[in-house]
Amino acid sequence: MTEKTQTKLDPSGKQMLEFVTRICEDVGPRVGGSEGEKKAGEIIREEMSKFCDEVETQEFECHPGGFLDYIWITAIFYVLGVLSYFFLPLISLFLILVGILIYFAQQSLTLEIVDFLFPKVESFHVIGKIKPKTEPKKLVLLGGHHDSAYEFPLLSRLGGASRYLIMFTLVITVLNMILALLRTFINYYLIDFIQIILFIIGVPLILVIAIFLRSNKGVLGANDNLTAVAAILEIGKYFSKEENRPEETELWIVSFAGEEHMRGSKRFVSMNKEELENRNATLFNLECLSGDIFLLATAENLFFATHSEKVVEIGKKAAEELGIEIEVGPLKFAGSDSANFSRKGLDAATLFGQAKKGTPADWHTLRDTPERLNEKN
Repeated sequence: MTEKTQTKLDPSGKQMLEFVTRICEDVGPRVGGSEGEKKAGEIIREEMSKFCDEVETQEFECHPGGFLDYIWITAIFYVLGVLSYFFLPLISLFLILVGILIYFAQQSLTLEIVDFLFPKVESFHVIGKIKPKTEPKKLVLLGGHHDSAYEFPLLSRLGGASRYLIMFTLVITVLNMILALLRTFINYYLIDFIQIILFIIGVPLILVIAIFLRSNKGVLGANDNLTAVAAILEIGKYFSKEENRPEETELWIVSFAGEEHMRGSKRFVSMNKEELENRNATLFNLECLSGDIFLLATAENLFFATHSEKVVEIGKKAAEELGIEIEVGPLKFAGSDSANFSRKGLDAATLFGQAKKGTPADWHTLRDTPERLNEKN
């Protein structure tokens, strides 16, 4: 880090690590809608009230189970499609197609089509507002999230290769549909033979994914994403000092709830979209800051989101001025709250800390603890 950086913020990361450790020890796991998530939100609200001009919470309701546990509904449709193939191939095609559409609707588009089948919970975001020296003409949001994920056993065992397993399963299901369509018009034993082989492979695969996608254990989420919350709190403290306040930019320090099920920031955008648009707001989101490398995401492929070129350029320029090496490009796996902003046409981007293998360090595993964080990063 340069001397310019050291004069602004403590470069050791000590204060941030102390905050992360406090939340992990006093609260523990914080899955969406849990008492742990709420308790962490209250602690963050108290911290923000020490230096922000205004602090508010925004409550929302959602069904977190719809984000991951939809996989069981997809699996049921697939198995029914397998069984019906031997009687009505066209029905088989239809059932498997419905399963795939549920996957994309729930996972990538977050449409909440089957969310009503899962329990409803209440959560809240925490927003600390820091006013500029003069009348505000710009609005900038710095974001992180305080909820933590369920453990992903599949990821713990396979790492980033787990996405290839999911992609391979999707390819098989698409082939199943093509063969079912052919079988409707062509009564040929070779089609049945190939289909049976694919079913023998596909059924165990989709059941393995459903069973091992997540466990019932919540992770501590030290890196994902208390590191970001700790960082935006430190940034907020700096800009709250009279000598450091921006001239005409209002700053919102936002700790999102419900990021791990992608419903939280979706609700935030819905509740605040008019103000964000009218004030030309910009979101710069932070994720998993204990990383070997940093990616400034231009897009999040999993959620079909393309981020603002304006925000990306600002991030690139800032990194150059501070002498921080970053990579710039699309995020191919995982996602962030910025996706819900960008898909609604708002200016947003995310800075991701990643391990050298590409995914964030200890992402969604029980290893995501304060002891494993890199303080200076």
